[in-house]
Parts: sequence; structure tokens; C-alpha cells
Amino acid sequence: MRIFNIFKVRKEERWLTLSMLLVFILFNGLLIASHYHTYTMGAHGGFWSIFTKHFRMSGYDNWSWITISGMRIHFVTNRHPLYLTFLYPLYLLNHWLIETVGYNFAVYFMATIIIFSAFYAVLFTYRVFREVMEMKQKDATLLTLLLFSFGHVLIPSMVPDHFIVSLMFLSMTLYIAGMKMKKGRLLTAWQSLILTFFTAGMATSNGAKILLAGLFTNGKKIFTAKFITIGIVLPFLLLLGIQQSQYYLLEVPQQAVIHHIEKESLKKDPQKVIEHKKQRNEWQRAHLGQPVGNGAITKWLDVKTPRVPTLVENFFGESIQLHQRYLLKDVSWERPIFVTYNWVLNYMVEAFVVLLFVIGIVVSCRQRFFQMLLAWFACDITLHLILGFGITEVYIMTAGWAFIIPIAYGFLLKKLSMKWQKSLRVALILLTAYLWIYNGGQTVYYLLNQ
Repeated sequence: MRIFNIFKVRKEERWLTLSMLLVFILFNGLLIASHYHTYTMGAHGGFWSIFTKHFRMSGYDNWSWITISGMRIHFVTNRHPLYLTFLYPLYLLNHWLIETVGYNFAVYFMATIIIFSAFYAVLFTYRVFREVMEMKQKDATLLTLLLFSFGHVLIPSMVPDHFIVSLMFLSMTLYIAGMKMKKGRLLTAWQSLILTFFTAGMATSNGAKILLAGLFTNGKKIFTAKFITIGIVLPFLLLLGIQQSQYYLLEVPQQAVIHHIEKESLKKDPQKVIEHKKQRNEWQRAHLGQPVGNGAITKWLDVKTPRVPTLVENFFGESIQLHQRYLLKDVSWERPIFVTYNWVLNYMVEAFVVLLFVIGIVVSCRQRFFQMLLAWFACDITLHLILGFGITEVYIMTAGWAFIIPIAYGFLLKKLSMKWQKSLRVALILLTAYLWIYNGGQTVYYLLNQ
């Protein structure tokens, strides 16, 4: 299977992908329209203030808009080494357009990337169900729609962050590795290089998942000099080289400019700067958990935030069903870490989703493809729930792991007798319809009332 030929949409896939394309265009359009005149201002500088004052959705970042608008880098490039490479050419084009017509196209450029990624995430997810798992077309369509009805799989398909791009590469990896396992073929070193380079380039933690995909697909044959050199070491060296080049060429000069601006601001109104920092630090200490330490790694880890409410309200709660109160608010600014639902129905739905997921795991755990997924899921559990990375807003990571839920349902559906298949299928149709109406409705309401 040639890795670049898989982007071609087949006849069977057109209705689903084109329908979802319209959905993604609609939501991206609503997001841009919510502050259209502000987002498209061709201001020379001041983009941080323009975007951060008006865009806040559950803690997702708008750094890509700011980077494309004025080449100010606010995200951590060693965790997203390839992201800036994607954005820099768009900045050059947008900079010329701002100078020429006085209009900022950053939101449109980023929306194009997001919609493209969401479109192919749908396509590859559908193929996992249809080709890897050999499910009926209607079941593959249903389970694909179910995944994208999850609250924080839907939201990344419109916000200017990297999560939906990661989902596209992860779902593509699932499809490629799954087909290799099914046909008894090996993942080549060059395929591993491409998958690792792009997937880990979006988020370095994804690199572990590509390594696991290679291990489960190739077994012991992964431990060859060619595969280790080309498929594992080389892509990480390339990413390191790109990140370091960007750091010294772009980030170091920017840091010097920012430091100068901060010094000048402190000279002009020291009391205002000090008071602002004090208020922000107090809020963050009270609402963002307690890091393990102040080191480069320990400052990102949190072992004190309670895990049980995290599981109930955030990991399996907000991830799948948005909360009515503090709807899509940002924990860094105005949302408590834990918010409860207004309706008992939400907890009933969550219990059903989790119970069915557990049953699906039990039924599927002997499948090699699903064992790979469990290994991926274990990485996310370890990183977010055990070590506590990003635990106070763990729901924004949903797109990186939630595909295991409908895949578990798919294996369960295949195992059941015809009678029970029909019952489960009806239940999944109702669940999918409910989540689309509930999460979609909540999101539209939020965007229209911004």
C-alpha cells in the first residue's frame, strides 16, 4: 500500500466524507463569524491582544493565528517541532497580504488546515472500521459518526490548534498498521520514517504510539539496523534539527524583543505589571493544580489533582459530553477544574458509554490490532492520569485517544449474535444522535453568543 495513494477518496466514501466536510465548514465558519471584524483586522502588531481577548474555547490555544499573523511564537516548539514549519510559509504569505490589502487571512489559512485534517481523519477512521475490521458499511459509518460526536473530538475540528492534525496522522497510522497486520505484511522503515516524522512532529508524545505501531506490526523484525536507523532514529534527528534551527533563527531573537518590551512596560507602569502578574499567579495556583516541581519536566506534572472526579467529570465526562455550566470556558481564566452536570441523564449516558467500553475491551483484548490500541491508551493513561500532564484540562487531549471507544464497540458488535447486534446498533444510533444534537447544539449556542 503506497502511503500517499491513500488520500484518494473512493466512491463508497464520498457521501460520508462530503457530509462531514460540510459540517466542518459550517462550524469553522461560525467560529470565524463570531468575531469576524476583530479576527481579520490587519493590525501591525498587537495580534496577541486581538486574539486572546476574544478567543477562549476550553483551553485550546490560538497561537497558530498569532504566529501566522505576526510570527510571534507562543507554543513550546520542542513539544511540537514540526508545527512552526507548517505555519511559517503561511505567515510569509499572510504578511504580504496584510501589507497589500490590510486584511488578516490567518483565520482562513488555519481553518483550511483544520478542515483538511478533520476531513481525512473521518476518511481514515471509516477505513479502519470498513477495511481493517471488515465491518458493514452502515456500521462503519455509524461508528465514525459516533467518534466525531464526542464533545472534544468535535471541538478540535474547528479550533486553531494541533489536535485534529494529530488525529489525522494517528488515524492514518491505525489504518496503515491495521492493513499491514491483516495482510501479514511488515511496516517498512521508510513508512515508519514518514509516520514518525509527521505524527511526532505535531506532538512528540505521539512518537511512542508510532513506535508501538511498528512493534505490533513487525514484531521482533523491528529490531533490525535498517528499521531502527531509518524508521526510528532518523525522523527524531530530523525533527530535532528542525526544532533547533527554528529555535535559534526565530525564537531566540523573538525572546530578546519580548524581554525588551517587558522591561519597557515595567518602566512605564510597574504597579500595573506587578499587580497583573500577582493576580494571574494567584488564579493559576488555585485553579491549575500543583506541579511536582519547577524543573523542565516536573513543572508539567501534577500528582495532587484528585483522580476520581477527573475521571468522572473530565476524562470520560467533558471529553464526550460538554458541561452545561461554564460551557467551553477556559480553566486558565474562568472555569473551575471540576464542573458537574445539571442533568442526571448526562451521568447515565456516561455510565453507558464507559460500561460498553469495558465490555468491548474484554471482548476485543485478544485481537492484535486492539492490543496495539490498548498500548496506545496505556500511554495516554500514564501521561495524563498517572503523571498528571495537562490533567486540569485533560479533555482537550481527547482526540488523541477516544477512537479506542468506537473501535471497542465495533469489535463487540461483530462478536454478538444477530439479535443482540440489532439491539446494540439501535442503542448506538440513539447515542450518536443524542451526542450530535447535544454537543453540536451546545457548540452552536456558544458560538452564536460570543
